[in-house]
Amino acid sequence: MIVLCVMNCPPSLRGDLSKWLNEVNTGVYVGKLNARVREELWLRVCSNIKNGQATMVYSTNNEQGYAFLVHNTTWIPVDYEGITLMQKPLSLKEDNGQSSFLEQGFSKAAKYEKIRQSHSMKKEDFVVLNIQKTEADNSQDRIIDIGMLKIKENEIIQQYDYLIRSEKNVPDNVRRLAGITNELVESQEGQVENALDKLNEFIDNNLIIGYDLQDTMSFLQKLGKQTGRSIQIKKVKDIMHIAKRKLDDVENYRLETVASYFSLTVSNKYRALACCRLIYKIYCELNKI
Repeated sequence: MIVLCVMNCPPSLRGDLSKWLNEVNTGVYVGKLNARVREELWLRVCSNIKNGQATMVYSTNNEQGYAFLVHNTTWIPVDYEGITLMQKPLSLKEDNGQSSFLEQGFSKAAKYEKIRQSHSMKKEDFVVLNIQKTEADNSQDRIIDIGMLKIKENEIIQQYDYLIRSEKNVPDNVRRLAGITNELVESQEGQVENALDKLNEFIDNNLIIGYDLQDTMSFLQKLGKQTGRSIQIKKVKDIMHIAKRKLDDVENYRLETVASYFSLTVSNKYRALACCRLIYKIYCELNKI
């Protein structure tokens, strides 16, 4: 069972959705699809909704019995002690205690705080994290690629790339886009337990930054429970949220769209380590704004 809500949706996409789902109210669709069709439909929505917003709730095998997918929305799913909740953005008045017509950063105190943060950012140490999975559905997914960069004083001082053996075949789109073949994965000695141990060792209580981290964090926590590992991630910063706050003239906030906004390219963004480098470049560009 899925429920799909769309806003500012092009008529052509609404007609396309009606082939698969029943529209019960304006922009609200319900239906029952298998996982593969649901994933393909979600990709179609994200590719064609342009400046619109989409939220999908679908049944899955977790404690809640359902999970969320969002695209271009200000309400975002967040993990709260194993339960996924939707986080509502604060209004300007709620966020800074000022009247809604006042622009953020208008006061001298705000400007001083911005300068202080920019100076502290130069000394900030953190780890850029990205994972690549076999499927979009966390209940059926397997992790196959982990990439991390350790940043100290704006310099990459260490990198980590780990391919993990998987019992499942690598999907066609992963083979085509990332160049990760079944033979390559099967040749690896890495097991998911070892990968999580190395991940904890590499992070070492550092701040974690990434792009659209909510799904990554939920998936890692799930793997930790399955393998009896405690994932040592205590502080995170989602670069997509920063992009939404600072950029208002982009078509959407997908990683490749924001990268294109800054004229950034990467050889293979579908490999975890290459994606980490792209995320770090975007983070540096956002810090200039």
